[in-house]
Amino acid sequence: MKKRSILAVTLTALWAVNTNAADITVENFAGKQVVPENPQRVAVLDFAALDTMRQLGVKDRVVGTIKGKVPAYLSEFKDEKYANMGTAPEPAFENINDVKPDLIIASTRQKKALARLKEIAPVFYIENDYTNYYPSLQQNILAIGKIFNKEAQAKEKLAALDKRISALASLAKGKTALMTLVNESRISAFGQNSRYAMVYQNFGFTPIDTNLTGSTHGNSIGFEYIAEKNPDYLLVVDRTAAITDKANNAQTVLNNEIVNKTNAAKNHHIVYLNAENWYLTFGGLESMDKMVTELESAVK
Repeated sequence: MKKRSILAVTLTALWAVNTNAADITVENFAGKQVVPENPQRVAVLDFAALDTMRQLGVKDRVVGTIKGKVPAYLSEFKDEKYANMGTAPEPAFENINDVKPDLIIASTRQKKALARLKEIAPVFYIENDYTNYYPSLQQNILAIGKIFNKEAQAKEKLAALDKRISALASLAKGKTALMTLVNESRISAFGQNSRYAMVYQNFGFTPIDTNLTGSTHGNSIGFEYIAEKNPDYLLVVDRTAAITDKANNAQTVLNNEIVNKTNAAKNHHIVYLNAENWYLTFGGLESMDKMVTELESAVK
């Protein structure tokens, strides 16, 4: 009887361990993915996911994250207790392997490295539908919630965000906008089927040009194009400022005679958006809230 009791206890303990380590299926725009439930050691290669994990109260699971230019509001993750996983475009595979993660969270910037990452540990891959961006963003956040048994919290925070977005859409209704990204001296425009689609689809602005393609990197434009379209609001993401220490690059590029004659310039409606929110952590729970606040301030 004693031997049976020990065996029963042992089997029960093994079953409990296996239950805790069970795989679950989550789904996003990238498709159905099988990942470990409630992982305890996570290597995070995406700032938006890091943002969302912190908002859901599971930052203690992070054992390593990408470094490079870390957004100011996530500066706590610069601490040496979080191992250096490389940068977004160049993961440090040996370092990732060394932290022995239960899960790696990756995004499109690591797409070419996915096969190699999967050799180290299971991967949750974040991808978005640029023709219908906000619903795919919601999918990613809910998937992270499900992975960490925080689905109820994720739903609650998304519901609060939805209310804020609806209020912004009411403020922006009837106002035309052109969403742009400045990279050094080059300017790209984004339409209603692009990475910044939610500016038009959810935030309430009317696209000044409905013929822009859905390119991930935007449509190349010049100063004359901006003047010709003459939107009420010129919304600007400074990619150079996001990834380098070169501040105010976009302001320098756009401060010229052609752009300064537009209605947006005359009415002080050229909005230089926080590049960290709109480029580095685009898609995180807190960054989304910050983005809504920026645009609310611009249109009030």
